[in-house]
Amino acid sequence: MLGKLFLGFSLLGAEWVLYLLVFLSVFSVSILFERSLFYKTALKDIEEFRKTLRDAVASGEWDRALQIAKTRTGKQAKEKPDLESAMAVALLSTRNGTPEVLNELAQDHVVRARVKWERSLALLATIGNNAPFVGLFGTVLGIIKAFNDLSQAGGGGGGVSGVTAGVADALVATAVGILVAIPAVVGFNMYQRRTKNALSEAEALKSFLVGKIAGAKG
Repeated sequence: MLGKLFLGFSLLGAEWVLYLLVFLSVFSVSILFERSLFYKTALKDIEEFRKTLRDAVASGEWDRALQIAKTRTGKQAKEKPDLESAMAVALLSTRNGTPEVLNELAQDHVVRARVKWERSLALLATIGNNAPFVGLFGTVLGIIKAFNDLSQAGGGGGGVSGVTAGVADALVATAVGILVAIPAVVGFNMYQRRTKNALSEAEALKSFLVGKIAGAKG
């Protein structure tokens, strides 16, 4: 009974799996474009910001440094922040407390921005890791259908040619699954690396600011 139920499902073939893979491909590409726009917006003029902020702090111009950080924060879209400007505003506005307290204050802003930086990356990883298996599942369904068609045809020559054509069509699902996975995996690795580099830069700026603030108090 259960076997017949699963056989009936298998006889649907691989076509619906191909539609699913096409949907996953479109969804994956839309995430790639959205994330690309996010990082481009968040990192716009970031190098100039870091340089001018560090120069102002190094020369002891605390008010100017705070204004630089506030100006950048004000220009940023709420959902597309960098990892550094809000942290810099928090530290330069406070400028008191122990280095441990300042580090915790800075970390709060970095972590909240990091959530936005890593949004949808898990979806890319899931698609990249599982699309080949979805394609393989479609191939298995196609092969089951092809052999069932062969048994219905009675094993004649036409049936054999039919089953080989069915198997060839079924293998397309595996190829499409791999094709869908490749850009998702590449995008995930690239954007994860970009996030990691930005976090390293934020950590460096945090250490610089905390050190300068502690030195000014000393």
